[in-house]
Amino acid sequence: MRITSLMIYNQLAGSLQRSMDEFARLNEQLATGKKIGKPSDDVTGAINSMGYRLSISSNEQYKRNIDQTNIQLDFTSKIVSSVSDSLLDLHELASMGNNAQAQEQRDFYSSEAAQWRDYFLSLSNSKLGSKYVFSGQNTDKPAFVYNTTTGKYDYQGNTGETKVLIDDQATATMNIQGSRVFSFALTDPLPTALSDGTPVQYTQAADPVTGINTVTVTIGNAGDAGYDTFSFSNLMDIANVMSSSWQYKGIDGNSLNADAAVSEQMAMHRIAALAKPLDDARIQALNIESEIGSRQVLVNDQSTRLDSSTLSFQNSLTKTEDADMNQIATDLIKTQTALQAMMQSASRILSQSLLDFLK
Repeated sequence: MRITSLMIYNQLAGSLQRSMDEFARLNEQLATGKKIGKPSDDVTGAINSMGYRLSISSNEQYKRNIDQTNIQLDFTSKIVSSVSDSLLDLHELASMGNNAQAQEQRDFYSSEAAQWRDYFLSLSNSKLGSKYVFSGQNTDKPAFVYNTTTGKYDYQGNTGETKVLIDDQATATMNIQGSRVFSFALTDPLPTALSDGTPVQYTQAADPVTGINTVTVTIGNAGDAGYDTFSFSNLMDIANVMSSSWQYKGIDGNSLNADAAVSEQMAMHRIAALAKPLDDARIQALNIESEIGSRQVLVNDQSTRLDSSTLSFQNSLTKTEDADMNQIATDLIKTQTALQAMMQSASRILSQSLLDFLK
């Protein structure tokens, strides 16, 4: 086989180009600290790196969801705790109805009950950012509003839950509906008589759409002078009934009875009949506080697992992408030395003329 000068030149040029490419690649790895600059450097490694990055990104989003959930749950827990504490004070106010009170005291108790009513309404319409916390999924609407026609407080929310992903197959509920905090269901046993022996009956019915439970209280026997019935659906209604009752009036502002003595008796019976609902309302508030605590334990445990998972992915990503700087420096020196030797050799070979071969 005849070897020509062109063949020698092409072989030398190819070898030089490969060495220069390797020298450039090592220089880039040394500068960036990464051994994968483009997918073709390591196809399998590049695919694995993309998977690790996607997993880390997903974990970071789950962590943000958990942080947001914790903020709302903590905010909600503080409000529910305030509701629970306030119900104790309202219950104490109701106990004052066991004895006859002077007008001055009744005015004071009526004012106190009205203040608790307004306070509960304020709590029920709490906002976190721009959203109403207790409106279910209707977060753009106040949870409760006063109905001027009925004199009661209507729920504008729903029973919807706001769920967020805390893992690829796990969710957490971050809201508590106002129909659970400010409305409630009475629990057995229900009293059948007040402390003075007057018959009392409680009936209740829940709205499947809103979750609001309406309780109707019947006091006395039909035909009695003091026979009475009234209803409530939430804590604001209860406080409103109590405020009016201290004035011997209904929530419409009218006297409960034309006879002052009967009106007084009916009012005191109403206040006494609210003791059981107030007890059950507080028990429900305490149960919701416990539920919120359980949810927070769940999401915080998941947050710890995500931290561990993310650290594992980051370590794997580092092993896949990061270059061994000591090894790169050694390889770079070897490549540079080989490249210089090749260039010197090529220079001597290519500088020879035809006369050099004829000698």
